[in-house]
Amino acid sequence: MTTSPSAELSTSVIRMLRMLQATRVRAPRVHPAVEASHHSVLVAVRDAPSRVGDIAERNLSDASTVSRQVSHLTSLGLLHKVPDPQDGRAQLVALTDEGAALLDELVERREAWFAELLDDWSESDIAAFIGYVDRFCDAVSTDQRHRP
Repeated sequence: MTTSPSAELSTSVIRMLRMLQATRVRAPRVHPAVEASHHSVLVAVRDAPSRVGDIAERNLSDASTVSRQVSHLTSLGLLHKVPDPQDGRAQLVALTDEGAALLDELVERREAWFAELLDDWSESDIAAFIGYVDRFCDAVSTDQRHRP
């Protein structure tokens, strides 16, 4: 019995997700109260303060979930709220200096892990993989079935 390329890809992607989830659970923490699920919120505000709804949209998440995550990270001193210069009634979420330092450490650790993991890959293999992963993610993100 032969399988289609899309069926094989589906199986491979599910396997990759399981591997990444297992790694995520076992990864050392940089802060005892910061879960791996919080990382995407920190990354979302790295370059500029954002509204909770915009963070949720970027992360393909629910605004109420992001709101809870923001509250938690704010209580830890990693995020803070600032007035929206476009609308004084609204607030934006921004990294604190401590949050920026923690995010820098997270990124450094993640990059070191990937460098070690892909040590025997050629630069062209890595570049090709990046292209395919980005293309796949773009396809998923534009598919309305994957929107919250």
